[in-house]
Amino acid sequence: MITDHRLIMLASPHQIGVLDWRPGRMHWLGEYSASTSGRAAFRKMVIAHAHLPALLVVDTVDEDYRSEILPHVQGRARDELLARKLKQVFRNARFTGAWLQVREKTGRRDDRYLLAALTDTDWLQSWLSVLYRECVPLYGITTLAQACQAILGKLRIQEPHTLLACRLNTSLRLSYYHEGRLRFSRLIGGETPTQLPGNAADEIAKTQLYLTGQRILPREARLHVLLLDPSGQLDSAQAPLNADPAFTARVIDLSGLGRALRIPAAFLAATPEVAPLAAIAGETLQLNLAPPELLQRHVEFRWRRGLHLAAGFVALLGLTITGAYWLETQHLKDQADQLAQQHQRISKQHQALVDAFPVQTAAPEQLAQSVLLARQLLTVQTDPQMLLIALAQAMDGAPDIALDKVEWEADPLVAQTGVEVRIDASLGTFDGNYRAAMERIERFMNRLQTVPGISGVRLRNSPVNADSSSTLAGKTFDPATADAPLVRFGISLTYREVRP
Repeated sequence: MITDHRLIMLASPHQIGVLDWRPGRMHWLGEYSASTSGRAAFRKMVIAHAHLPALLVVDTVDEDYRSEILPHVQGRARDELLARKLKQVFRNARFTGAWLQVREKTGRRDDRYLLAALTDTDWLQSWLSVLYRECVPLYGITTLAQACQAILGKLRIQEPHTLLACRLNTSLRLSYYHEGRLRFSRLIGGETPTQLPGNAADEIAKTQLYLTGQRILPREARLHVLLLDPSGQLDSAQAPLNADPAFTARVIDLSGLGRALRIPAAFLAATPEVAPLAAIAGETLQLNLAPPELLQRHVEFRWRRGLHLAAGFVALLGLTITGAYWLETQHLKDQADQLAQQHQRISKQHQALVDAFPVQTAAPEQLAQSVLLARQLLTVQTDPQMLLIALAQAMDGAPDIALDKVEWEADPLVAQTGVEVRIDASLGTFDGNYRAAMERIERFMNRLQTVPGISGVRLRNSPVNADSSSTLAGKTFDPATADAPLVRFGISLTYREVRP
């Protein structure tokens, strides 16, 4: 992450080194002695980088490690159990920590913890006081052996029993790891381990005997020894160790270590203290010895950074939404401009067409009257004589029907489709039988339908009201005693003159 920028410090009773680390980039800020001038220079450096979270890696002989198997509990019960156990084992030690390494696979499936403590921290208070006074967000205190465990992970060491012999400055640290997890570590100070040939091999053999005696290392196990020494003084221990069947030893090449840690070999050779610090910088801190009161600044730092990230995210989201709305507005504006241009173009075309029209000298009403008159003049008028001849043909077959009235209306707009003719007629004789009268009218209508030019014959007025909703009214008729009523009816038809 871009925000994953921190200080990694390696503190010892004599000096403290500081690494400015971020993913893919690191800068060695130097080493500061425990003298008054060294602490003053260290304070100036801390002031310049007080905004960065810091991890303190401790390298001292005053370390104590215990492996304990405790019941498997979680939550608050586990915190209380570990607090009681740490106080029981290390009494009043301030800097203590517990690391849950593995859960047993058999029996009650208890948890295996590594308990660690710094038994003498008087020399550490001077460095911590500077960090606390300058409000540095300290997020952890751990041991150099824990940092070296990260080196084994980077090198992908697969051996179950590994002893790392690491020489930094004038001290030799021997750390035992089981399945890649720290179990024991000791620091041998002074000038002797680094100058006397074969002394390092003897110290490694003594450590192997101690681990076996404490049942930390199984008796039949073969210890794989890794020799890490930039000066090359531990190389002489490789041959005697390999001659012993209880050991297999090899020297860690600085170039290979640099590739594993992604550090230039020249930079690593000049500042070998960088190797464990760079290895643990990007890892999760598993063994933290810092008391809660020293971590309070880092808790506040995390909250503050979380709020800043949330505010930045909200601001970015707001800018994104604003940008989206702005782009949409620009798109709509472009569409509106295109529609306006299209409207202007169409208006110009319409105006050009209007200007091309001939000058109108008459009113629209006059033009409509002129069109109607032209249609009337062009329409072929129906000849009344031909209409009467067609009706006469139908009347010839119905002598008992008297024609009372014939009228028609010639509309110039529909003259081409025919003339609507209305006929009023009556039956010449009626004996009171309306059914027979209706049959006579029906035969007359069928005869009209057969005349050329006549179509659409329909009964307009019937002598009998056949509507079921009407009220029945009237009186009977006796042909022998009364005069016969006159039966009238009306027929509508369409006539279109047939021309040869």
